[in-house]
Amino acid sequence: MNDRSDASCVGEANLRFARALVGELHLAGVAAAFVCPGSRSTPLALAIAEREGLRNSVHVDERSAAFQALGFAKASGRPVVLLCTSGTAGANFLPAVAEAHRSRVPLIVLTADRPPELRAWGAAQTMEQRTLYAGFTRWSEEAPCPSERSVAISYACALGRRAVFEATGPAPGPVHLNLPFREPLLPASIEAAVPGVDAVRPRRLVLQDGEYPLADLDGLAQELRGIERGVLVFGPDSWDPMLGEAVHALATALDWPVLADPASGLRAGGPQADSIIQGADLLLRDATVAAALAPQLIVRCGGQPTSAAINGWMARHATADVWLVDPANGFRDPQHRATRAFRTSSRQFCSQLSKAVAGSAVQATEWCSRWQQADRAARAGAVAACDAEQRFLTPHLARAIWAGLPDGAALYAANSMVIRDVDAFADHRAARLRLLANRGVNGIDGMVSSALGAAAILGRPTVLWCGDLALLHDVSGLLAGTMQGSDLTIVVSNDDGGGIFEYLPAARTLPRPMFEHMFAVPHGLDLCGLARGLGWQAVRVDSAAAFSRELTRALAGGRHVIEVPVDRAANTAFHAAVNAAVSARLSREWSA
Repeated sequence: MNDRSDASCVGEANLRFARALVGELHLAGVAAAFVCPGSRSTPLALAIAEREGLRNSVHVDERSAAFQALGFAKASGRPVVLLCTSGTAGANFLPAVAEAHRSRVPLIVLTADRPPELRAWGAAQTMEQRTLYAGFTRWSEEAPCPSERSVAISYACALGRRAVFEATGPAPGPVHLNLPFREPLLPASIEAAVPGVDAVRPRRLVLQDGEYPLADLDGLAQELRGIERGVLVFGPDSWDPMLGEAVHALATALDWPVLADPASGLRAGGPQADSIIQGADLLLRDATVAAALAPQLIVRCGGQPTSAAINGWMARHATADVWLVDPANGFRDPQHRATRAFRTSSRQFCSQLSKAVAGSAVQATEWCSRWQQADRAARAGAVAACDAEQRFLTPHLARAIWAGLPDGAALYAANSMVIRDVDAFADHRAARLRLLANRGVNGIDGMVSSALGAAAILGRPTVLWCGDLALLHDVSGLLAGTMQGSDLTIVVSNDDGGGIFEYLPAARTLPRPMFEHMFAVPHGLDLCGLARGLGWQAVRVDSAAAFSRELTRALAGGRHVIEVPVDRAANTAFHAAVNAAVSARLSREWSA
């Protein structure tokens, strides 16, 4: 590609991004735009000028513009946009932004900026803008340059939707978007640019706060009755001891399947609910099945699921609407898909809608039964593969822990491979089990200490299952447990390094010595000796029978470490074998 066409692509990307952002801001409820002229903000100013129905005015002085915007938003109760170019222009908005913060007025401030490579290098009209309004905003974000390949129109739309969402919440206030653009700022021909957001993505986001009952409950129920291929997805932090009954009622009324993260609390305790797809992570790894089970609507409660297969399935079916149910102020939508958001609890949402939908005629379909058939086949394939394997590997360990913990126990599942193995291989259990996991930012640090804290307050048998690196990362937690006289059982699957990296591209592309040194990080340490030296009872086991015996003994009380040595290469190969066995079973017993 020559320099001229490269430049044209940059300009077109800038304008596409600006049109998508402005269009979505308008659709989401922005009433007016107050524009201060400048060069770097040209794509955004043009998008505002083009936007039919969006009121706009042009102001020479940024300070005056900001206070006019403040007055307009305060009087109308609707969010407004403030736009300026790069440099000190945005600094003149600060007094009005501070007032909007204290007065709870919804201002959305767009500051255009130079690209990151020009900052701190003496470029003209360039200063640090990302923190201009620190302490005064409900939310602030910097977008990548639109010319970067990873920046899609869907992201621009999501940015606009979330900006309005954050600015107009229960406590309205300012939002700041810092938007860098590379030159040329516009394409050579504006007419040649790709159409704006309305042509690219006609959906809009509907925001609903947690009223009780939900607003227009009958209307929502009517919408759901008309959806044949709907799915309820529950993330790792949607746990509620009363959630299961409400989910079962809604899923039954709609005849929809439920995909439940292991930390959602929906896969243990109470009778088996046919609507809960226990093997979703396994069956959605099969490309044919994942493609055939195309949804119309995904209702996602809580955070993003652990399963990469479920997340990939949601991403591939981009035409499906996504409703987010989340009581927090956060906007957890990394796929930039949400078309409706409910700031309410999962239980409240399911309970109210199940009552509204119940008793109405929902057309019977084969949708849920097809999920159930695939689920049975996938789980049967995985069980057969595990039963045929003589070595005691992490899938077997996941099954043994899940089945071996007593009613009412707690399991703290570490990140990396542990929580994934629980997701894939832990079937439904009637006995109650509280599963906890640090799925906020998915780190392996602090696992022993987290489990100690949970055990202290739960007052029930508590097991931490972690990998060797997670244990070594929190050796001080072992010391703390001894000093505090805690009761905790730690199961550590020791594959002498970071087993999860075996499933990443680096394991296949790098020379093996480099991969081992830079990623796997084998340590060769005696973990039982380490634990004993810090005051814990410790034992090493290598079979299901020995593990079951030691787990029962440990749960009687005290501080215990049960080490399970795992051959990393064999474990990696076995996971691939399980996936192959599941696909073969699905191919024989389930038709797309």
